[in-house]
Amino acid sequence: MKYETAQSSRLGNRKTNQDRCLVLESPDSILLALADGMGGHPKGEQAAQILIDTGRKAFLTSRKPISNPRVFLNGLMDMAHQQILAYGQAQSPPIEPRTTGVLCLVQENNVYWAHIGDSRLYIMHEGVIALRTDDHSYVEHLRQQGVISSAQTQTHRFRNYVTRCLGGSNNHPIPDFSGPYQLEEGDTILLCTDGFWSALPERPLVDALYKTLQPLAAIINTLSAKAEQNSHPESDNVTVIALRWQKKTINLEPTDISMSLTDNAAAQIPAEKKEEEVQRAISELRHLLEDFENEE
Repeated sequence: MKYETAQSSRLGNRKTNQDRCLVLESPDSILLALADGMGGHPKGEQAAQILIDTGRKAFLTSRKPISNPRVFLNGLMDMAHQQILAYGQAQSPPIEPRTTGVLCLVQENNVYWAHIGDSRLYIMHEGVIALRTDDHSYVEHLRQQGVISSAQTQTHRFRNYVTRCLGGSNNHPIPDFSGPYQLEEGDTILLCTDGFWSALPERPLVDALYKTLQPLAAIINTLSAKAEQNSHPESDNVTVIALRWQKKTINLEPTDISMSLTDNAAAQIPAEKKEEEVQRAISELRHLLEDFENEE
């Protein structure tokens, strides 16, 4: 596999950084993970860290390439949720930490991902956005229903209200799983928190990734700083991970200012949920994690 990765996480105008991110690489697979601890609840940073730690341990102890990406990623989400609940109940008094999250698995030229909340995954192809995840948020629901426009989602008073997350004793998380998406030369995968995507218009974002003749790490650092600057003095934490598949330069004509966002349903291959298989995989992952921790 030929690729380039980069990541950046900035504090913004917050007292603490509740975002977490991870890039793990093996000869056959890559795991990208990102979490945004929810500031309206205590210890959001710990909930985010639990998701990242769960992903790290499961990936390191799993045979690769992963035979069933859907079960693996959804199992990680469920396991992290259970561990967040356990952590919260162990505090005195008990608390309910929560986090959003995106998990992305790349193997055999294909991308698979699961997400929950308003942290996003983008896939960019030949200078346009091929697809992005739909936010699990109140304003995104209103937009999809045609009640408000895309522009209005940026200023709506409930724009920070997330409808799905990990954590919360009365919450049954339902992540969305998608894939496979076959990568082609020059494609870019982007995982980011709302502190990043809400502060950067999509067209300049894509242009920076495709028209800037710099290493990916330099571009990501510049974009992160720009997002932080654009939101000052109320900038949220800003975190982003990028993977560029077989780097090449795309020459866009000056008149090409379109941004195509494909219908997610058309770009994804649906899979019927197999509850028994998912639960069995979760059990296997738990045993793997227990063995991994006993060896440490």
